[in-house]
Amino acid sequence: MPDSTQGPRRGSLRRIPKQERSRERIDEILKVSMELIGRKGIDAVTMKEIAALSGGPIASVYQYFPNKSAIIAMLYERYVEEVRSFITEQTERIATADDALDATAALFDLYYYKMRQEPSTQDLLNAIQADKTLAHLDIVETRFQAEVFYGATEQFVRESLRENYLRTLLVMFHMSGATLRLALLVPDDEAMQIVLQFKSIVRAQATYYLTGNFPGQYDVSV
Repeated sequence: MPDSTQGPRRGSLRRIPKQERSRERIDEILKVSMELIGRKGIDAVTMKEIAALSGGPIASVYQYFPNKSAIIAMLYERYVEEVRSFITEQTERIATADDALDATAALFDLYYYKMRQEPSTQDLLNAIQADKTLAHLDIVETRFQAEVFYGATEQFVRESLRENYLRTLLVMFHMSGATLRLALLVPDDEAMQIVLQFKSIVRAQATYYLTGNFPGQYDVSV
């Protein structure tokens, strides 16, 4: 299994905080930034506004973050840490192939409800996709997450299928993000059907690799 310390770290801080007060200042800047993103969208947020609402001069923001992209990068790093905690929580419970199948649905549910509860996260991820450097790091992170899940489940997959299984996991982890974006843009009833459909497709694919059987049809009522 990959080392959980790996991943998209780009050193977004201009200055590493050494004192508790400095760390608290950074936390406040990030908190305000996320709130503004959720309220106005990333494009409308300015460094001056972040400074004013976080209780300090603009110089205190530039002291740690050279630009808004650096703030977005740091917010993304914190998002990644939370998502990895979801994956760790689920993979540690996997003892059988059935556990692995259940984990695919549980992970997607965790992503989905996080997005529902924190809409600003969706704006953050959209901004990540618009930044070429960060978009590349997002692919690296998606690959890492797929490899973590693979490491926890490869024992249940025939050796001849493992290479394809890993590629399929990468596609599923990547497509989960696109499915989330779609579900969050449509009415709630339609969103629920989209979520159920995606989970059934993922389960069908996983069932083939984990049990050797491919379901005859997708069951959207799962």
